[in-house]
Amino acid sequence: MEKRLFITNLCIGGSLLIALVIACFTSFYYKGSTYSDKQDAMKGWYYLDENGNPTDREADLLNLEYDENDHASIGRLLTSDGLMGGDLCFISTNVVFDIYMDDELLFDFHPEMRWYTGLSYGNIVHEVTAPFFEGDAFMRIEAVSIGDGMWAGFSRAYFQGTAEYLKDILAENLYKLVLSIICFIVGLMLVIFALIFEFRSKNRLESVAVGVVAMILSFWTNSGTFMLELLMPDKGIIRMLDYMVLIFLPIPGLLIVCCVTKSERSRLMRITEILVAVNFLHTVCLVWTGICDYHEVLSFTHFNFLLAVCFAIYLIVRAYRRHTVKERSQTVVLFTYMILVMSGVVDLIFYYTAGSHDMARFSRVGLLIFIVVLSTYEVGQLIALGQKVYESDLMKRLAHEDGLTKLENRLAFTELESELAMRNEGLFLIVQFDINYLKKVNDTYGHQEGDRIIKGGAEVIGESFLEYGRVFRTGGDEFIAVLEGKSSEQLKKTYLSCEKKLNTYIAEFNEREQLPLPLSVAYGMAEYDCSAGNPEEAEKLADQRMYEHKKALKEKGITNEAVKC
Repeated sequence: MEKRLFITNLCIGGSLLIALVIACFTSFYYKGSTYSDKQDAMKGWYYLDENGNPTDREADLLNLEYDENDHASIGRLLTSDGLMGGDLCFISTNVVFDIYMDDELLFDFHPEMRWYTGLSYGNIVHEVTAPFFEGDAFMRIEAVSIGDGMWAGFSRAYFQGTAEYLKDILAENLYKLVLSIICFIVGLMLVIFALIFEFRSKNRLESVAVGVVAMILSFWTNSGTFMLELLMPDKGIIRMLDYMVLIFLPIPGLLIVCCVTKSERSRLMRITEILVAVNFLHTVCLVWTGICDYHEVLSFTHFNFLLAVCFAIYLIVRAYRRHTVKERSQTVVLFTYMILVMSGVVDLIFYYTAGSHDMARFSRVGLLIFIVVLSTYEVGQLIALGQKVYESDLMKRLAHEDGLTKLENRLAFTELESELAMRNEGLFLIVQFDINYLKKVNDTYGHQEGDRIIKGGAEVIGESFLEYGRVFRTGGDEFIAVLEGKSSEQLKKTYLSCEKKLNTYIAEFNEREQLPLPLSVAYGMAEYDCSAGNPEEAEKLADQRMYEHKKALKEKGITNEAVKC
């Protein structure tokens, strides 16, 4: 039965997972607008002369030719039959522009460059709705390149319905988006788990480092999907984060190797931290003051990254020579880490040699391997450490728990007693308990009946006092309750309430259990002020009052209702 239910639920969960994967990576075809087709808008543009007339030079939106003022003027002829109601949808990169329709301003894009944005804005998706017209119309774009030294122009231009255009962008970049979201969530969960559970500092440090690396790289590899640019109102913050996250990447990246190779105190780690701090201040001073753009100081960030890679390789080689790396899991972590690092190095090479616009093409593959392997490893480590913590807590609880009554034992009370003696303030009530006639029960009816009496006494005392404090079994038939309060009046009210419950529970217990001798508990209390005296004096007073109560009970009989103290 259990096996069948296990397989059934496993199949249901697996089917759901497979369906979600199919839903993410399969296109959904439909006709959502009257303009379901699209026309390539990258072609058909011509450079304009000083009078705004088309020349015979065809313009390439990807590689616009700018004059000495970084200005380019292009245009094209549109026909109402050819446009068929479609919007002009495109992506602009590091260029400000105005779009005219028959010399009437249709769209202008001149974003405010805030101090944290830099001298350019990166990539932005635009949808320009053309007004209704019949026959022919002339569209003109006046563009100005910004961000000196960076590529500036237009890409992925189509005459298409806006909804269809955005859907196509999402479909083309869906795998990148899904990967970045998964990696960010996994990284965040690793950091949270490491902070919640009180593991040894080294293991917690390693988990945090892995999580932070995953979060940084997930954000970096998300660039190029245009999803954040579409969702976030402030594009400048997105561009700033694109560069800033890379500045700090060497610290958690190298820290992973330091943790695995047991070299957290290495000078190389300190050097890396200093270089990252210098790079951050260097970037902030130059970019946020408007002296230069992020891409112009990117070489320092790349240098730090490559230097951290060299440091990591050195530490790994040294660890193997010194036989510091002994466990198989350590080798798996280092091997996976090097795959991720090498994928980043390859992207860096392509950026400088081939001028690749996608700086995370290979890093995505390395990140996927890194996340799958390292997250599995770290989760396993966390589970193993969690088990150790649980076992440690269990052993500690067992050491402080009385085996027969499950109340706290004498050791736990001794620790509390020491703690109270060291405190300078606080008001407590100490209540001493003793079970009457236990020796007579043991001698006459055996220790089994005596244990029933002890367990019964623990039960009624715990039910009466545990709601307001702690209860300890300090000897064979001896118990102590410690209650904390804000004033003597409050403690007195609490004590009277607990006393009433105790006598009620004793009566109920005797009626229910029908023991050879009824349960009888003697008790006495004393107040203890942490600012004066010591707890042992209060214990002696409570013990004295308990024996007075015990004597009174024996004189009147064995019922607790006869005498109260």
